[in-house]
Amino acid sequence: MRHEPDVRSYAVTHPAGTVVPPQPPGWRQVLFAAAGAITVEVPEGSWFVPPGAAVDVPAGVPHRIRAASRTRLRNLYLRGSVADRTRVVAVSPLLRELVLTAVDRAPLYRDDPGHARLAALLDQELDGAAPVEPLLLPLPTDPVARAVADRVLADPGEPGGTDALCRGCGAARRTVERRFREETGLGVAQWRRRARLAAALEALARGDPPSRVAARVGYATPSAFGAMVRAELGTTPGALSGI
Repeated sequence: MRHEPDVRSYAVTHPAGTVVPPQPPGWRQVLFAAAGAITVEVPEGSWFVPPGAAVDVPAGVPHRIRAASRTRLRNLYLRGSVADRTRVVAVSPLLRELVLTAVDRAPLYRDDPGHARLAALLDQELDGAAPVEPLLLPLPTDPVARAVADRVLADPGEPGGTDALCRGCGAARRTVERRFREETGLGVAQWRRRARLAAALEALARGDPPSRVAARVGYATPSAFGAMVRAELGTTPGALSGI
């Protein structure tokens, strides 16, 4: 009887909604949407993942996926391959083909020379892939900072500045700012901008009109919203609509 494989795959098309994919212990996971867009939630935050990117999840990190629309998931499980943290990575044409080929051919065994070459090249390309940081929304764990974060997540378009957000949270603005920076690397205003971007990207992926999305996430005009998206992602809201 052959031993347990070194690479497994999970290929399925999901409708919009929340998905908890198989999470066998001890396996590094690569979450890739071949078509559609997903948001991956892990304990330390969430990542919006458009086509052309993937999430690299270390073994033992629980996660779930929110699909903004009908989505073709092509996930890999890698045994004996180590990732030090969860990250979103850009998927080059070569990495895309490697992922899709590995999904199609799995299970793979490293004692098979052909399988071993494919797995080694996949590891190499995955480890060298460039991170996509603007799509990360880290979540603070400090109760005061988390209360402010939850307020933003509940209504990304809520008017008012940082002072208004911090009012009633149980700490002064300076304290909230310090705790946000310590736990997320971002100030409150920067974090809110990132949260608005994440909410906007999910809405755009569902096919919502950019003008409606702009108002929903707190931008007075579509042009101001477009400028933010271009500054963060180097593209336009229209190019992201319905991805």
